[in-house]
Amino acid sequence: MSEPLRELRGPLLPPKDPVEEEEDDYLKEDVEEDEDSVFVDAEELCSGGVKAGSLPGRIEVLIPDENTQEECKVFGRFPITGAWWRVKVQVKPMGSKSYQVQGFPSYFLQSDMSPPNQKNICSLFLKECDFSTDDIQKFLAWVNSVSSYKDLNFENIRETLKSFYKAEARKNKKKSAQNEQEEKSFKLVILWFPKVMEFLPVLLPRHFKRLINSGSKEVLEKIEEILSIHPWKLGFNKITYRELKLLRCEASWVAFCQCPPLLQLMTDLEKDALVIYSKLKQICRELGHTCIEGDNLTSELSGHMSFYNVWQSLKFLKDIGMVTCEKGWIFLYDLYQAEKGIASSISDLMKRPPWHLQVDVKKVLASIHTPKPEDSGSDDEESEPNETGLENSKDIVDPGDSDSLTWDNGDNETNAEVNEVHLDQDQMAALEMICSNAVTIISGKGGCGKTTIVSRLFKHIEKLEEREVKKACEDFEQDQDVPEEWSTFFEQSHKGADKAIEVLLTAPTGKATGLLRQKTGLPAYTLCQVMLDSYLVLNLVIC
Repeated sequence: MSEPLRELRGPLLPPKDPVEEEEDDYLKEDVEEDEDSVFVDAEELCSGGVKAGSLPGRIEVLIPDENTQEECKVFGRFPITGAWWRVKVQVKPMGSKSYQVQGFPSYFLQSDMSPPNQKNICSLFLKECDFSTDDIQKFLAWVNSVSSYKDLNFENIRETLKSFYKAEARKNKKKSAQNEQEEKSFKLVILWFPKVMEFLPVLLPRHFKRLINSGSKEVLEKIEEILSIHPWKLGFNKITYRELKLLRCEASWVAFCQCPPLLQLMTDLEKDALVIYSKLKQICRELGHTCIEGDNLTSELSGHMSFYNVWQSLKFLKDIGMVTCEKGWIFLYDLYQAEKGIASSISDLMKRPPWHLQVDVKKVLASIHTPKPEDSGSDDEESEPNETGLENSKDIVDPGDSDSLTWDNGDNETNAEVNEVHLDQDQMAALEMICSNAVTIISGKGGCGKTTIVSRLFKHIEKLEEREVKKACEDFEQDQDVPEEWSTFFEQSHKGADKAIEVLLTAPTGKATGLLRQKTGLPAYTLCQVMLDSYLVLNLVIC
């Protein structure tokens, strides 16, 4: 692990079969950790911007090193693998002539077409650029007649194609179709964005493939310009969205450090701003904070820059809309807006009249803590004692197992079960608060039973409502003049069973949402999904 990285430069030879990641544990060391899903504004999602894709899969390629002429077997993530590209990549040894990529490759256009195979390489390249077989054959025949294949290379192929189309136009006495062909062959166009090909796979590995396949010359031209003049802009998602319509897209400071030519184009202020922004994101992600006190931030960065530089850079970040400063605290702008929105919504809920759920919380807790019969099935995920917060409870029943105890008409049997179970007073207090307050905050360590009591409460309410609807239907069926539709209770009730209760369960992340679905058996959604759906409905109503 202490060995220094080696830099390989050379042509990218055709890939071998994909590597099975689960079989090669050592290949997992360079996996870029996926950050938690960010909250994308509904407006942004509806704007048609370019979304991040997944990282390219690992493949095995051969790279003949230009310095040593050694043919190296390399495992890594290569988003494109055309034979007309040279790559520069950092690798570490994994065995005899075998290497693992660290990070992502930079691409450079080859200066020749691998003599003496120019004809075959050119044909393959034009086919990749969506040229028809007939056009390829005509072009190659024309090249052979006016010069020779050895004079053809990737640096002059564009001019050669222009000359070919002009000759075809004169021959057929009609307007040249060269411009139309270039528009059609976008992969031909990307050859003329050298900075995009060199730096974008490293800076934006999740967006790179989608950008070069998008067919947007305008976006690539803007990125090429940014990389030539103001590369720091790619480090901030608000700027990349505003200028390039890229959703939540920003290059990390670590990625910039792998591109020394770009760092030379930045001022000290711009580099310090990227460092501070990276530090803020790291602190918020690792500690779960939404802000950090200004003095603590300057202390964290004291080894990198002076106090004065920190506050100059924070002013710069504030001016471009990436941070908010309030009462000596530094917030990431998006987290600050999220905090304000949540606080406003909770305040609104707390000002409304209190609600009252007519539920016996003891029966709810009894359904959680009632021991299973001896012949019951295998343990489920709710059978761990830690999940209940009760040291004395032996086991927990599945919601389906407890129906006959909690929602049975036999109140004596249910009350008997309640009396036999030691009910946790904290859980009872939490349930009583939920039943009488629109906003209740429950805190506790992982596994103490927060999700369990909330989910079981709403499952209990759903069962009560189901029983009430069923009883009403049975009463109607006993009437002599009952309408015909009431005679089909079972068919109708099954159709509407999923909508028996109007409770919208939400959670911040997909993992938490999945847990809610599993615990309750009810639909659950991420906050992002709920916000987007609300936004789309609102737009539909306005339109």
